[in-house]
Amino acid sequence: MIDTTQQIPLRNVPQGEFVRRKLDSKITYVRAEYDRSFKKYCLDDYDDISRQIMLNGSTLVWVGFEY
Repeated sequence: MIDTTQQIPLRNVPQGEFVRRKLDSKITYVRAEYDRSFKKYCLDDYDDISRQIMLNGSTLVWVGFEY
């Protein structure tokens, strides 16, 4: 678990951690598994289980915020 609000590359975020693409975003994602076939990381929307996005590991995301 990350304690301070910071922006880090997605590949450095532990699986199961809450992330946001922007600090003031309304949508919060949970870092899921790495998909080897697409070579991307999966992020599951915390509020909508049918929504998922896939991002490169170099994408900067926000972690450690109050949720």
